[in-house]
Amino acid sequence: ELVGQCTTLPFVQVPAFDLDDYVVGKSLDGLFHTLAQEEQQIRTNPAARVTDLLKDVFGK
Repeated sequence: ELVGQCTTLPFVQVPAFDLDDYVVGKSLDGLFHTLAQEEQQIRTNPAARVTDLLKDVFGK
């Protein structure tokens, strides 16, 4: 309803809004944020290196 009212005003351009794109984008932002936190934990805390691969990559 608000968008409909805004379109009647002269010189007002309502940006295109796609809810699916917004939700997917925010979900990916959250996923990458969580991955970054886990990577930071692995890099700073040797006890977080629980697999042999992590120990080889981030070891010593």
